[in-house]
Amino acid sequence: MSGDGIDGGARDAATGEKALDRLTAFSDAVVAIAITLVMLPLVDRAMEAESATAFFTDNVTGMMSAALSFVVIATFWRANHATFVHAHGYNRLAGRLQTLWLATIVFLPVATALDLAGPAADRVGLGAYVGTMLLCGTILRVQAIALERAGLSDRAPEPPLTRWIGTVLMAVALVLVLVFPQPGALWLLVLLLEIPLNPLLGRRARR
Repeated sequence: MSGDGIDGGARDAATGEKALDRLTAFSDAVVAIAITLVMLPLVDRAMEAESATAFFTDNVTGMMSAALSFVVIATFWRANHATFVHAHGYNRLAGRLQTLWLATIVFLPVATALDLAGPAADRVGLGAYVGTMLLCGTILRVQAIALERAGLSDRAPEPPLTRWIGTVLMAVALVLVLVFPQPGALWLLVLLLEIPLNPLLGRRARR
């Protein structure tokens, strides 16, 4: 069989539900491992601690980092899961985006630790943390668009304004933490603006 025939067969297979099941199973495994790795350093410290009091006293930052990483990873996983629940296959672009998205998920615990371990006004730590979340969220949105345009998703397309408002606000938060790092991760509170803006932009899009 020629190389073109093999490539063509791979492209066809990638649009099937069996291939999609394998992709989502692999992705779920990577996410589960990433969440597990978040907790492993705390487990090691707990085994070495002299007492429960000493453990909780000495590992406040570590526990905050683990809890925050867990919540952020779980939130992004739910968004990714929602995208593929409505899909009945995937194309090469969506597959590559999924690989890139998994890379950001694996790096998120590191970015979170860098943010919490450094001083409150550490531009590098803040930039790594917010920038990783921005990249992760952007990939999810581009991936959803790729599936919709390929006819591989039965999810109703969102209006561009409501689809991208979260990404725009995260980009604003990234600029703010880099230019004015003193408030630290508190700049992420600008993401709360998505709550009132979403219905407002939705009504505007329907006009």
